[in-house]
Amino acid sequence: MLTTVENVRILIDPFLLRNELAPLKPGELKVEYIILTHAHGDHLGDTVEIAKQNDATVICVSELANYLSKKGIRTHAMQIGGAFRFSFGRVKLVTALHGSMTPDGVYGGLAAGVVIAIGDKTIYHCGDTGIFGDLRLIGELDSIDYMLVPIGGNYTMDIADAIVAVEMVKPRIAIPMHYNTFPVIVADPEVFAEGIRKAGRECVIMKPGETIEI
Repeated sequence: MLTTVENVRILIDPFLLRNELAPLKPGELKVEYIILTHAHGDHLGDTVEIAKQNDATVICVSELANYLSKKGIRTHAMQIGGAFRFSFGRVKLVTALHGSMTPDGVYGGLAAGVVIAIGDKTIYHCGDTGIFGDLRLIGELDSIDYMLVPIGGNYTMDIADAIVAVEMVKPRIAIPMHYNTFPVIVADPEVFAEGIRKAGRECVIMKPGETIEI
């Protein structure tokens, strides 16, 4: 969750009820927006329940927006490469190399990463992705302050690839994500952090429920 100084709250990929690491339940969250990177169950997660109880707007690719609209959810449809300026800041969807299908078998459109500019800070949430050369271009088009990068392997980049990805994007701070929720994506974030620091960059490891100020 991102919370602006105006107290606008933006969730990204809220996977809570079936996530043993999640410290909160859907009913405990107050939000205005939800951003989805793709439709897999551990990312779409509890979006429908949270969006309905908060009358929140869900920002995602068009195919997934259509799916959610049929469930009575307010959506803002976008596509890869598109950007829009919301009340809280600018959101741009960028490439992510991954699949996207809802838990009930509906095609969810292209998977995405998301670049969010709020005030003078820019956050890049990679979504689920493998490494690819145009990560460098994403970092060139937007000066990234915080990069949330998957490190768990199997479905996404592993630690070694994630370290290279950070070097391509060149964020001020890297934050590892998408690890340890399933046995096949167990990874040690300290190993990632050590590699990032050896490369001369800063890494912040966040624990579930922890907050930082950016």
